[in-house]
Amino acid sequence: MHIFAVTRQRAVRSLCQYTRGQAMTEYIVVVAAGIILLVAVAAGSSSSPVQQMIVALKGFWTHYSYLISLP
Repeated sequence: MHIFAVTRQRAVRSLCQYTRGQAMTEYIVVVAAGIILLVAVAAGSSSSPVQQMIVALKGFWTHYSYLISLP
């Protein structure tokens, strides 16, 4: 194999590894921001979005179980 081909392959591998690392870092930053937004208390509200979602799901389940129990 020619020396330039080997050098080019190494450069491409190095670039791919850097790109994978950068993508993973961006993914971690976005996920962390999403978690912070979900756990943080919403302005003007006494409960977090996660707590509001749990209350909504409990209400949905209550109504759903009532409907399926009807004859």
